[in-house]
Amino acid sequence: MQRNAVLTHSELGYLSDLFGQKQEVVPSYGSVNHIISVTTEVPELISALLDQAKFTLLAEVGQYKLWFPLDMTLDEFGQLNPVLGIPEVVEHSGTERSWRLASAQGITLGDGRYAEKVQLISLSSTGMALKLHCTKLAEQLMQQQELELTLPDGQSVSVCFMPVRQQGAVVAARFTTGKLQRDMLRRFLFQCHRQHFPALYQQLG
Repeated sequence: MQRNAVLTHSELGYLSDLFGQKQEVVPSYGSVNHIISVTTEVPELISALLDQAKFTLLAEVGQYKLWFPLDMTLDEFGQLNPVLGIPEVVEHSGTERSWRLASAQGITLGDGRYAEKVQLISLSSTGMALKLHCTKLAEQLMQQQELELTLPDGQSVSVCFMPVRQQGAVVAARFTTGKLQRDMLRRFLFQCHRQHFPALYQQLG
């Protein structure tokens, strides 16, 4: 876990001040209130996604929940300091689910055999949806159940997956990959979420 690498110092300070509090924020860009709160009650599904984190900080902004794995460390003066990990971004409009990047442009498949024949159409920290344009390669991909994704910043993430359903040429798959790869995807998706919804993060600045 990289320490506090996902937030700026001002954002970290803001979230640290939230312990034991619940705040109602009225953003300047609209009339809908946003609640930011902290809880120590972690749903089982979220706990599993965050590798059974003992402590978790929850920030609710708009229709999204940001679940931060939280470590408490002692500094040289014996003071407890919160150390935030990479958050899981969850949509809570109706059924809760991990936020999906609907437009996966800029993400390429590392294996050249799949270029223009397998299209990544959505991505979350828990799975992905693929559109398959070649039956033979689709069968090979479904059998090997492993794929290398190259992110826009050049990082390569090797993901293992399990197909869960297929509708026509579109296959939905669940990731079975390890912690390192999940953390890389979670960090990338969190940054994408910040870029897609900058107004939601203004209150953390």
